[in-house]
Amino acid sequence: MLKTILVDDEQMARNVLRGILEENFADKIAIIAECKDVPEAVKTIHKLKPDLVFLDIKMPTYNGFDLLEFFEEGQINFKIVFVTAYSEYSLQAFEISAVDYLLKPVRVEAVARALQKMEALPAQPHEDKHYRTLLENLQYPQERKMTLPTADNVYIVRFSDILYIEADGSYCNFHTENQGVIMVSKRLAQFEYLEQTGVFFRNHRSYMVNIDKIQRIDKRNLTLLMSNGKEVGLAQDRKNDLLLRLE
Repeated sequence: MLKTILVDDEQMARNVLRGILEENFADKIAIIAECKDVPEAVKTIHKLKPDLVFLDIKMPTYNGFDLLEFFEEGQINFKIVFVTAYSEYSLQAFEISAVDYLLKPVRVEAVARALQKMEALPAQPHEDKHYRTLLENLQYPQERKMTLPTADNVYIVRFSDILYIEADGSYCNFHTENQGVIMVSKRLAQFEYLEQTGVFFRNHRSYMVNIDKIQRIDKRNLTLLMSNGKEVGLAQDRKNDLLLRLE
C-alpha cells in the first residue's frame, strides 16, 4: 500500500481525486492526509513520510513547484505526481525529466498508468534529481536536460551532450560526449517523443541521433558520421526526411 497525500487548494478537486483513488485503487493506495496549500503539505510530509504525493501545480501564494524548495537535496524520497489543468506547463518538459503528471479532469486510466510506474520504479534517495531537472527545463528551455535512471544512478544529461541513442534489445545506450555511454532499461521506441523537441531524429530502427552532432551524410552507403568519429546507419526510407529536416 502506498501512503498517499493529496495537495490541492480546491476541496472539490481533492474530493474528485479521492473518489477515483478509493473506488478504483483501494488495494494500492492509502490516503493518509489532504492539504490545501504547500506550507501545510510540507509539514504533513515531514510528519507522515508518505510514499506518494498528488500535487496540484496552480495554487495561490505557493505553486506546486515551490514545494521542492522546502526540501534539501536528498530529502525527497517520495514520488510526486503533478496535477494540472493548465496547458502552459510544457508536457514535453515532464517527459524528458521522467516526471509523472495528470491532466485535469483526472481520468482513471491516467491514474492507473502513474501507479504502474510507481510499482515498477519505487522512490529512490535521489528522487529529487528528476524534479529539479523538470524545474530547470521549464525555466531554461534553451538548455534542456533529461534524466536517465540506471540501476545504480540517475544521470542528468544535457541534450547538447547526447550524440546518439542506440537500441540494444530491451535497453538503450545513450552515447554522450562527457559522460560516456549510459545504459537505460527502456526500448528505443519509448524515446520517440524526443523527436518532437526538434533536436533528435529517428534515423534507423536501431538509432536516434542528435541532428546537431551529424558531420556528414553518406547518401550512397546510407551512414551518418557523428561528431565523435563514429558511423551509424541511415535507413533508406528515412534519408529524405532527414534531408528535409536539415533544410
